[in-house]
Amino acid sequence: MSKIVEEVRTATATVDFQHPTTQKVHISTFVGNGGNIPDGHGSFQDDIVVTDNFKISEVSLTLKNLIHTWVGDLTVRLRHLETDTVVELFRRPGQPYFSSSGYSNDLKGDYNFSDNNSYKFEVAAAENSVIPGGNYTSLQPLSAFKNLSAAGTWRLIITDCSAGDSGSLGSWSLNLG
Repeated sequence: MSKIVEEVRTATATVDFQHPTTQKVHISTFVGNGGNIPDGHGSFQDDIVVTDNFKISEVSLTLKNLIHTWVGDLTVRLRHLETDTVVELFRRPGQPYFSSSGYSNDLKGDYNFSDNNSYKFEVAAAENSVIPGGNYTSLQPLSAFKNLSAAGTWRLIITDCSAGDSGSLGSWSLNLG
């Protein structure tokens, strides 16, 4: 009796597979000074000078220990002086829709503004007698700074547009990625 041997061959194939990855953005944090916010005249201004020259992919900003009565008095802006790019974080919440003076609610906390946040500061100002510290989206998108060079002077401007209520800022931080 003869033995039959079968050879079994299996086909193999090489497949190139691209595993999706997310590139982690390096974030550089710069810290600015605080101070008193002039009541009803002038502005609090503080500059952070960045010497690192890299293309911006994202920006966030934190106002630390911001205290002020009557949030409707305030306008807060971030300006990159070299490009004259300005973004308003918030502008007299509640004005003119609620009243000509805006909301009378108070600030007492740390407020982070980023395009990645979804809670609108204007909404929080309307719903809380003391606006809770937390993560908010700015009135205008911080993505306006995207693709600019990080190098230059970054100015925080807090303007109290109406006399009678005062406040201060402990410090602020600027995160550039």
